Amino acid sequence: MPESLREDAEEVARETMRRVAANVDVLVDWLSSAKYAFACPDAVRQAPTADDVEAIAKAETIIGPLPVALRACLEIVGLVDLCGEGGSLLPHVRYHTPQRESWDFEPDPLVLHSGQMLWNMLNTTTGDLNLGCACTDPDEEEPCSFHANGFSFSIAPDETAKANFSGGDHTIHLPTANPDPPIEGVTMAESISLVEYLRLSLAWGGFPGYSARPAYVPLPALLEGMENRLLKF
Repeated sequence: MPESLREDAEEVARETMRRVAANVDVLVDWLSSAKYAFACPDAVRQAPTADDVEAIAKAETIIGPLPVALRACLEIVGLVDLCGEGGSLLPHVRYHTPQRESWDFEPDPLVLHSGQMLWNMLNTTTGDLNLGCACTDPDEEEPCSFHANGFSFSIAPDETAKANFSGGDHTIHLPTANPDPPIEGVTMAESISLVEYLRLSLAWGGFPGYSARPAYVPLPALLEGMENRLLKF
């Protein structure tokens, strides 16, 4: 991508994620006022730290430039975790209560991992990056696993794991030249990009699984009209 076009794309991505961050703050305040029981109260919303920004830069020295939407998300939105107990307000949102029937749906509360998590996962996948990799060993004929296949960054747990049961992850495969990379492992959408997923999630008050709820499940009153209270992006 030409440098001028990348700069334009980066600015669009930053403005998008500034709106996402503002909307997440609205949702957290709104859920707190409604006495929603967050599963991890200390990790509901954490803006990116200097350590996160440094971790993103270190990861890019290994991966190459991150997709502009992902980098902006990590640098501006930061850590989000809306998992919790919905009680009577959001009766299908659960974390500590028993799992419901197998045919039930998962509300998929919004979770986003941090820049530090990206670096930690990259280290776990490739080994101690300070020591280099097989690609730097002249006696090795094959590239290391990362340089041969890339790696999948878990930007969040999947819908089942967010309900505190054994599940998987929502992942973004890196490296990629796609400025708005697809998220793999989202049950309700076979193909969805990062920005599309955030747009869907915020349109449903941070619980995008309600968009795919069975016909017999009414929309909780708490979610009605939520999209109209948030910034468009």
